[in-house]
Amino acid sequence: MDLFEDNRHMKDDIGKNIKDIRTIYKKLHTTYQKMGMVKYDAFSQMGGKLSFCLALMDEDNDGFLINSVHGTDSSYSYIKRIESGNCKMGLTKEEKEALNKAISGEANEA
Repeated sequence: MDLFEDNRHMKDDIGKNIKDIRTIYKKLHTTYQKMGMVKYDAFSQMGGKLSFCLALMDEDNDGFLINSVHGTDSSYSYIKRIESGNCKMGLTKEEKEALNKAISGEANEA
């Protein structure tokens, strides 16, 4: 009788584990899994590559791109929405590079 009860508990646990795994996969699909980063000098008189562009995307290549432009007197940051690996707004050379790195899974510079 104890073996029968243990078997029932194991079946219940397996059913719960299957449900939990499906929930995890569903959530994982929309988490940011891909990253592309490019550091650059926004202005010719600046050095040290203090500006950067960062792309973060999920499994479907949906996400966003952050560009932070560092100048001598100020810094500006802006964001662009990425849908299916594309952006409705124009992209700079560095933004395109960061986006391509994220999509391809290339190693990123830090």
